Formats: sequence, C-alpha cells, structure tokens
Amino acid sequence: MEVPRKVPWTRLSIPDDDAMASMDKRCRRSPLWWAVASLLQAATVQAQDKPDVRFLDDLLRRSSGNPIDITPFSRANAIVPGDYIVDVFVNGEWSGREAVRFDATDGDVAPCITRPLATRMKLDLEALSPQGRTVLAGTTPDSCASLAAIATEATWTFNMGDLRLDLSVPQALQQHQPRGYVPPEFWDAGIPSATVGYTFNSYHTTGANASTTSFLGIDAGVNVGSWHLRQRSSMTWMPAGQGGFDYQNIATYLQHDIPSWRSQLTLGDAFTDGAIFDSYSIRGLNVATDDRMLPDSSRGYAPVVRGVARSNARVSISQNGIRLRETTVAPGPFEIDDLYATGYGGELLVTVTEADGSSHTFTVPYASVVQLLRPGSARYSFTAGDYRDTRVTQSEKLMQATLQYGLSNLVTGYGGLVYANSYQAALLGAALNTSMGAFALDITQAHADVPRPGSNSGQSYRVSYSNVVPSTRTNLTVAAYRYASSGFWQMRDAFLARSYADSENGPTVLRRRTQFQVTVNQQLPGPWGNLYLTGSSLDYWDRDGTANQFQIGYNNVARMLGVSFTYNFSVSRTIDGTTGRLGTQIFAGFTVPLGRSPRMPTLSFGYTSDRASGDSQQLLITGTALEDSALSYGIGGTRSSATSTGSGNIQYRSPYTTLSGSASASEHTSQFSVGLQGALVAHSGGVTLANYVADTVALVEAKSARGARVLNMPGVRVDRFGYAVVPYLVPYGLNAIEIDPRGMPADIEFRATSRQVVPRANAVVRVQFETLSGRTAILVSRAPDGSALPFGAAVVNEAGHDVGIVGQAGRIFVRGVEDSGTLTVRWGSPSTDQCRIPYQLPPHDAVLKRHVVVEAPCEPIDATVSGRAPRRATP
Repeated sequence: MEVPRKVPWTRLSIPDDDAMASMDKRCRRSPLWWAVASLLQAATVQAQDKPDVRFLDDLLRRSSGNPIDITPFSRANAIVPGDYIVDVFVNGEWSGREAVRFDATDGDVAPCITRPLATRMKLDLEALSPQGRTVLAGTTPDSCASLAAIATEATWTFNMGDLRLDLSVPQALQQHQPRGYVPPEFWDAGIPSATVGYTFNSYHTTGANASTTSFLGIDAGVNVGSWHLRQRSSMTWMPAGQGGFDYQNIATYLQHDIPSWRSQLTLGDAFTDGAIFDSYSIRGLNVATDDRMLPDSSRGYAPVVRGVARSNARVSISQNGIRLRETTVAPGPFEIDDLYATGYGGELLVTVTEADGSSHTFTVPYASVVQLLRPGSARYSFTAGDYRDTRVTQSEKLMQATLQYGLSNLVTGYGGLVYANSYQAALLGAALNTSMGAFALDITQAHADVPRPGSNSGQSYRVSYSNVVPSTRTNLTVAAYRYASSGFWQMRDAFLARSYADSENGPTVLRRRTQFQVTVNQQLPGPWGNLYLTGSSLDYWDRDGTANQFQIGYNNVARMLGVSFTYNFSVSRTIDGTTGRLGTQIFAGFTVPLGRSPRMPTLSFGYTSDRASGDSQQLLITGTALEDSALSYGIGGTRSSATSTGSGNIQYRSPYTTLSGSASASEHTSQFSVGLQGALVAHSGGVTLANYVADTVALVEAKSARGARVLNMPGVRVDRFGYAVVPYLVPYGLNAIEIDPRGMPADIEFRATSRQVVPRANAVVRVQFETLSGRTAILVSRAPDGSALPFGAAVVNEAGHDVGIVGQAGRIFVRGVEDSGTLTVRWGSPSTDQCRIPYQLPPHDAVLKRHVVVEAPCEPIDATVSGRAPRRATP
C-alpha cells in the first residue's frame, strides 16, 4: 500500500492516564484552553467559504509582551499541500481509494480532480457546463483541475484524521446508477492464500447403550488469483462393533467468478439453485447467475416506479406507512428502478410533490414470490455432469438449463429443460405481481425410463401465492399447491427406481400426487403480540391415506418490574397417512432476564404435553461472562413422568479457537462431550489462527498493533505477528473494517482506523492499517527565562515534522519521537521566539499502557545542544 508523502499531525491528542488527570486539574479554570484545544482537535476541513478564525492576541501574549504566532490555526482550511491516499466518498457512498493531490491556490488548499477521480464521481459529461467539459477534457491521467473549475455546484470536505475525502455532487451532474453500485474494477480478488476450518466433537454416553463417537469436519481452500479450490470432508470414529471409522468427501470443487456475465463457474461438486427445478447435487460443470454481484438495491424483486412530474418535484415512496425512498426528479417522465426488496411486499404509495406545493399520489402493486424478477432482469443456470446421491447406485449423466426474465412490473417468465438418458423434463411458467398478491403458475412435462408397467409420462402443475394485507396486518408468506398426474416422475424418484430395480428386496419409491403448504402470520392490534399458523398436506399415488400436520402458535413480549420477558404458546398436530395415528403436542413457555443489566443471566421455562411421550418440564439458565461475552454457559434440568435429567454446558471463545463442553446425568445414564472449533489462514506473512473462517474473509495487517480489536467482531484481535482474520464479509459489496486501538501498546498509533473493501466471492483480501511506532511521552518544560512556554506553540522534531503542541502549564504531549533527541518549540518566526528541548526517554517498555512523563528544560535556539539527560522521568 502506498504511503502519503505528507501526513501532518492536526489533532491534539490528550492522554487519559494519571498524568493527564493532573493536567486536567490545571486546565479546569481556563475556558480558553478548552476552546483552542477543541479547534485544534477538529481534523475535518470543509470547502465552503468560511471566515478565518480570529484569536485575541492580547489573551495569548507572553509575559514579555511578544504575541504568539498561531496563524496556522486561524485558517479554516489547514491542509498541508501534498499527495494523500484517501478513501473517496461520493454523496455519502464509498467509491474506492485514490491518491489525491491537494494543491495550494490563492492561499487555500483544495483537492485536484483527475480523470480517474472524476470517474469515481460518476460525472455525466453531457450534464457539465461547457467550461467544465473543456477543463476535464484537457486533463490527462497525470494532470488535474480544481473541483470548482469542473463542477461549480459540487462541494468537498476532508477528514484528515481518517484520510477521508467526501465529494458532494448534484444528482443532475451524475450518470444514473443504482444505489450501492460498486464498479467491478474495484472488486478485490484477494491474495494467494490457503484456509482450513475445523470442527471437532467427541460425545460419550454411559448406561445400557454406552458408546463414544468422535467427529471431525474439515473445510479447506486454496486461492490463486481468481481461482478458488475448495474441499469439504468429514471423519467419524466409533468403536469397531458400532461402525468403526468412516470418511466422507462432501464436496470438492474449483470456482471462478465471471464478472462480465454476473456469474459463477464451478467445476466439480455443486448444487443447483432449486429456483425452477428441485435442487440436487452434481459432479461436473455449473455456470449460474450470481445475484450477489448486483448492488443491494437491484437484488430480489421490487417494481419499477414510473410517473410524470410537472416541475422539479420531490417523489416519496412508502409502504405500510414506512418511507422507502425519496428523491428529486426533473420535469417530465421519471423512472425509479433501485428500490430495495422488502420481502413479500405490500402496495407502494407514491407521492409526487411539485415545486408549487401541489401533490398527487398513485399506487403500485407489490407482492413477491421467488420466481419474480425486476423488469429487464435475467437469471440463468446451466449444469452438466453426474448426478450425486448416495442412494442412487447407477451412473446418471444429465444436463439442465433454466432461465428467468422480468418482462414487466407485472410479469416474469421462466422455464427450464432437463435431459438425461433415462429422464427428460420441460417446465414453463409465469409469475404475476397483482393487486391481489403475487402468483406463480407453471407446468412440467416429464418422461422417465423406469422398469414399471404403464405410462411413465405425465405432468405436474404448481401454483404459489403470497400476499400482505396491510389493513389486517396479515402476511401470507408462502402458499403452494402441487398436483402430479399418475405417469409423472420427479427426477430423483426415477433414478432411485432404476437403482432399486437391481435389488430383489429394494424399497418402493413413493410418488407424490398432491402437496399443499401454507404459512400465515398475523400481527394482532396494539400490544397483543403475534399469531402464526403453518400447515401441510401430502398424499401419494402408491399409498393410501394423507399425511397432514399443522401448528398454531402465539408469542408476545411483556414488561414487568422494569424487565422485558417473552412468552409463547403452540399446538402441533400430525396425522400419519398410513396408520391414521394422531399425534398432538402442546407447548407453553417463557423467558425472563434475572435482572436489569444486559449481562445478567436469563431464565427459560417450558412445559410440553405430548400424547405419545407424556408431560415434561424444562428449566434452563443461560448467561455470558468476560469481555465480548467470550464465555457462555447454561445449566438446567428436565423432568418427565419417566425420568429426571440435569445438564450443563459451557463454551469459551478465544481469538484463535472455541472450546466447548457439556454434561448431563439421569437415573440410568450420563453423557459428556468436548468440542473444538477454529481455523487458520496461510499467507505470505505466515499462518494466522482464527476462531472461524468463512468463504470470504479479510486478513487485517497492522504491524506492532498486538491486542487491537476489530470493531463489531467480538473476540477478533490482532495477534503478536500483526494479523487478524475477519470472517463474514459480503462479497461484491462494501465492507467497512474498523480497528479499535484500545488494548495495544501506547507507543503504537494508527494512521487511519477504518478501511473499506469490496471482496470478490471466496477471496481473502488483505486490509492494511499503517501504524506509527515512535515513542509517546509527556514532556514538562519551561522557556529559557523560566517562564511557561506559550500555550499552542508548535513542537517539531529534527526533521521538521509536527509531533505535538504546547498545552497548559508547559506540558507537551508528543507522538512519534525517538528515544532521545532534540525538539524545537516555535511560537514565532524570530529565533528569540523559539527554543530547543534536548530529551532522553527511559528504556522502552513494549507493554506499557501509560505515557511516561519527562521533565526537560527548553534552551535558547542559538545555544549548544547539550543532550543532557532530563532531570526526572516517571511512568
């Protein structure tokens, strides 16, 4: 990573240890000190025309009567000209990292806009003024122009502390792109690396069925360029008489993304997506659309809102009383196509407010099923290879192709083909967005070559429906009905039937005839909670009877004695389709915290009444402890008519692994288990241990910053080699990685504590945080004549770099200094308004969390630097 040529120290850093407490006491009576310190700490520089700050010189004069020169702090724009590596934000959205030059013009410093930076700003050349187009066209990749010369309406701000440049550009000057769009050229393919994630568990029981079972799961990967090799496997150990050793290769595949196609290429073991046909595993080739490459505002289904404005109008879009989007449009037809998907929808209310204050409204239907796409959007997949199923013994080679296309706001068409030697199928369907909800209807024609008399060709009809009714707050999230004719075979059933035909006593393959599923969620008025219902019904061509099951439940949150607790109730019933046996289970329970503090344990109680197994009661207390809730525990018991059982579990999450254990005991048996979970990442800098590793991760590099935490990632800390692994990154999306310096040595400082990355799927991206490892200290000094040093005077090192500012009572907090040397204090241009401080710090303590305090006099500028040791140094 490139390092900026000039990074001025524009923040007055105040230590927070005992030495600073003493300093605070001396400053409490000086409001001026706090006013100037607040000004000096403000690192954000704005481009707006603001008057310079004027200080009252009389209040800042030395006892000799000479004024203190603090003009560098009187300018609102106090950037030192030079090149800076900055995070560029355009209208609040991150747009990448760029080397930006800040030039001084007419006493002011401003960013110089290059063509690459103008590209990040998404400027529309046709919308710029003729002068702006001429200026921008005259720039080369190495030249630049001021922002005011290119787009007078645009403004900028610069945060020196975070090296963040914010550019505000009117929408009328920009090319239209969906919200959250990140150009593919900013996607990070990551570094060459290898990852291994592991999960180990050993489970032992005693009693009549005593046994010991151990399990090890491995998830390994190797990344080279944009190619990603993955291997997932598991191993199980049991006593010889109970199964012995078993190894399973779950999946091995090589993957590469294709940004120009918005797709993923997979060679090896893969699963089909299941959007059109049922999902299954194959070993071969799979190319499929990857919606993660779209910005969030283009994923899923949401309608395009179209209308007409008579003037520069404000358009507001809301759903169920919640405002989803608001923007300003120009006179004439407008189109808004970047609404975020909101689940299963609800009618959109669009309000257009004209410049004269008048307004009009209209509605847009919005309900969704999985098959719906936005207008003009497409989703496809192509698969070819061997069908993978442990129960299918014959080799079955096949090809499958599917396509979905959004024809309009109301209609999405979809279809697919499957071809194998023993099975062929074709599907055609449409999804509809209507004011009465969303529908999907499709028909599948299939033919199977199976050893069975009669016709093996038939049709399957499927209807799906979902809707949200705002007036009653009813959400019918999923409802599906499917009917298959007597000759219809699903592909897996046909392959199983062919495999079982080779066995004389093979099982019978049951073919589904009708299947119905429904889920309803009802929000009750006021504080009365939520009611839900789920149900399904299934019958077969080859067996009499219908299998039915349903569950109805209620849950709510109440508050009593200053604490909130939840309670729930449910009734489940099943009917066996073959025997007609009825099963009923009733459950009631509640959860309540044992105190008002968030760290207090939680008590859960549940009562279960089961028609088959009788009644039982469960009591459980759970809680967390230590920093970042690294330790979690639970203890409880279960009592039934047959037995009583006590149990407990504990888990500790370290930065490098997770340890767990559990135990339980009853009258006739006992159980205990131990577990271990963790990961490691091998890279050019070594091997870094981690608590967990996902498909897409960041490798944080922060040299000498051992102990620093990664924000919003509990337990993730920089190790002694300067690395940390951050899992759960969102591929192709903007991810903010932030470092909390608390916990690391006091002599280490970050140049910036936040980075933005956009990783490609499966990548390990390196995120570098540059650290400054110079010493920090508090110097206590006085002027050569014995008076106090001028408050606010600049302190520079032998190279002329700012390292601190004189505070109250001659106390100077300095950063980035050597163990010994000479510092210069300047409060004016003449040599009489400067002095030098020769200093010697005590031996370095790598784990010291406090700043040393050193007394050292300030000598005349023309005196020989003695280099004598300070009179006193204290930690």
